[in-house]
This record gives sequence, structure tokens and C-alpha cells, in this order.
Amino acid sequence: MSKNLLFFVDEGGFEDFTSMFVEQGFKVDFEDSQRKATKLAKKNSYQVLVAEFSHNPEFRDRVSNIESLLATLEGNSPLAKIVILYDDLNQPQLDQLKARYRMDAMLKFPIDEALLRQAIG
Repeated sequence: MSKNLLFFVDEGGFEDFTSMFVEQGFKVDFEDSQRKATKLAKKNSYQVLVAEFSHNPEFRDRVSNIESLLATLEGNSPLAKIVILYDDLNQPQLDQLKARYRMDAMLKFPIDEALLRQAIG
């Protein structure tokens, strides 16, 4: 059985870890659109989600950019490991989101590749 990983990047500005994911034996779907990532999560089964967390105070009805994605993944791939990449400035909002959704690992920028490798393993 192939291992599928969904890699969602919102704002970017950090290393692309796709080649490392492939080295670890994953088939990687890379997406930089939250809507498209959510569609992929509806259509496919994933063993791992690696997602960049961001918060915008203009979000009126949600805390972050990944709530829809997490809710969809929870329904379609409930056993998936969830790894969140985030900026320390967004820790309070991430804590709010963590109260509602399961997260297996939360890694602060700059991302330590060894910790990420361990988190997806």
C-alpha cells in the first residue's frame, strides 16, 4: 500500500520538504490553495498531513486557514498523522485550534528537518 502525504503551504517562505517526503516513501500531493487541498482531502485517503498554519485577524468565523482542511481530513482520513508548521507569533491561535482538532506534532519556524522527518515517520 502506498503512503500518501498531503503537503499544504499557504504563505511559504520556507524550505520545500517534498523531496524529503518522497525519500521517506510517500506519494506527495503538494497544494498551495486551501480550497484545492480540502478537495484533495475529500477525494483521497492520506496517512499524513503536513500543513502550514496561518492566522489572519480578518477571519471572522474561523481561527485559521486550515480549519476546513482539518475537518475534512478528520472525516475522510481519521487515522492520518497531522503535522502543523507555524510561526511562534501565532501560538495563541494555534492553541485555540488545537482545542478543537487533533494534532500529532506542531513544529515552529524555522523547521528542523530532523524533527519533521521524525514527526512524519
